[in-house]
Amino acid sequence: MEEKKEFGQGILYIITNYIYWLLLTNIYFVVTNSLFIFFFMTLKPSFSNILLYFLALLPTGPAIAAMCYSMEKLVRTKEISPTRDFFYGYKKNIKDTFSVWLPILVVYFILFVDLQYLRQSTSDTSQIISIVIFILTLLWTMLSLNILTINARYKFRIRDVWKLSVYYSFTKFKQTFGNFLILFIVAFVTTVTTDFLIVFTSSIIAYLMMLNMKEMLADLELKFLKTSTENSIEKSMNKSASALNSLGQ
Repeated sequence: MEEKKEFGQGILYIITNYIYWLLLTNIYFVVTNSLFIFFFMTLKPSFSNILLYFLALLPTGPAIAAMCYSMEKLVRTKEISPTRDFFYGYKKNIKDTFSVWLPILVVYFILFVDLQYLRQSTSDTSQIISIVIFILTLLWTMLSLNILTINARYKFRIRDVWKLSVYYSFTKFKQTFGNFLILFIVAFVTTVTTDFLIVFTSSIIAYLMMLNMKEMLADLELKFLKTSTENSIEKSMNKSASALNSLGQ
């Protein structure tokens, strides 16, 4: 029994488990993103195809939510059941996921169209505006990462998800910028290797991002979930007291 315990706690055993968890979760992510991958492989990289890319990215929202849910759980509990956790995360809050994912895509679509339009102009004003829009795109990316992570982990009202995402974009800027930096490094490596790198390393990227956001999520639970729980208990106690008073009368 002691030998089994040592094996189960050994570094080789842990590494093997992590490889299995990350690999299987990545496969599920690729499968649920098969529509976008198909268009990505078959369509010519051209701005004229941006609407098709937009439509192909619609199912990607729940896939990202499932990946975030699985990797956050792996960071928090040190273990997951890849199949059960990924598809639970996929179905969990799927309506809310589309409610945040669609606006994210729409804003990206508008920003990219504006950038393309401004690049066709050589005027100084157009160049300045294009820089501003590019900066807004970067800020929107950092905010979107917070939105998707919070929505995948917790059940909040949509407007509260947005408020919390904006709040932590400023109060936990180190973590917010850290996630953006991870994506920037991945994008740079992708440009010098292959575009498919991000597809086959998505689980590793997500794991690093969730590890980076561990402090932010812990702060969220401490400040907001605890308050919500206490309020719920207080309301229940008040209802019970009211019921007892009614019986006494």
